[in-house]
Amino acid sequence: MWNATDELKTIRGTISVFLTLLVLVSGAACNKTPTAPTPPPPPPIAEPPELTCPAPVTVSARTSAGSLVSYPPPESRKGQGSVSVVCTPASDTTFPIGVTETQCVATDSLSRTASCTFSVTVAGPPRLRRTRIMAFGDSLTFGSTLLTSDPYLFSFPAETAYPTVLGQLLSARYTDQTITVFNRGLVGEQAWRALSRFGATFSADAPDVVVLLEGVNDYRVALDEGTTVGVDNAVLGMSQLAAEARRRGARVFICTLTPGRPGRIQIPASVLETINERYRQIARGEGAVLVDLYTALLPDLNGNVSIDGLHLTPLGYRRVAETVFAAIRADLEVR
Repeated sequence: MWNATDELKTIRGTISVFLTLLVLVSGAACNKTPTAPTPPPPPPIAEPPELTCPAPVTVSARTSAGSLVSYPPPESRKGQGSVSVVCTPASDTTFPIGVTETQCVATDSLSRTASCTFSVTVAGPPRLRRTRIMAFGDSLTFGSTLLTSDPYLFSFPAETAYPTVLGQLLSARYTDQTITVFNRGLVGEQAWRALSRFGATFSADAPDVVVLLEGVNDYRVALDEGTTVGVDNAVLGMSQLAAEARRRGARVFICTLTPGRPGRIQIPASVLETINERYRQIARGEGAVLVDLYTALLPDLNGNVSIDGLHLTPLGYRRVAETVFAAIRADLEVR
């Protein structure tokens, strides 16, 4: 038989159990610790810096004070953040004569460093062992030339004479020295009669280099006088001058006679070649330097020789100066 009281008790028991379970579940949920979010990984650290220096640098100085040197920056790689590079001595500064080791250091934002070195070589300015040069000779040394079509109207512009141009060439190269070139040319002089003037001029100038260009007038005068001693006179005179210059301690340069062209003053090429060959023998005997002007001017006779057939044009005198300059540089420049 249905008993309301018993059923009510059952319902109450069921509710009590449910409430007990609910309290247990709620308590467990309240006691659970929340899970913290996972932090992002730290950014990667770059590799230490690396540095590659430029190739060795070599420059030439114009004075003994050294030279301003510019060099390319070293190549920086890797490193953290901003990488600074400092080189000592810095580019665009004056380096002394000789070899300087230049060090470059790269530093990144973590104060990590890398370094490299390279050499900067500054060659001293070129120098001559001797600096007082006496150019001794006749009108070809003095600088006689024709600036018009008149074969008798000579001009003597000092600025085109070969000793003047030679001085300019020497001073432009040997910037750390005072180079003096004396023009001691005398129009119409014969070599075999020049020894007395040479001695007096040498004493006054005190040169340590003598450049001799003489001989054309010896042949011309002998020819005008109807004698055949012109070649011998030229050779005798050159021999005396070279020997005296050597005896006085000068370095001697003997120039061959320059070539001619058809004109009012005509010296046969065979005569010039004969004299020049004898000059070569004198140079060997005296230990002098032979300066072969004949060969240097021969390829452009019309450009180098005036219309009178003997004297030179401004271009010819420049060519003489360049040839003498090359001989002096080859013989006297300090290596």
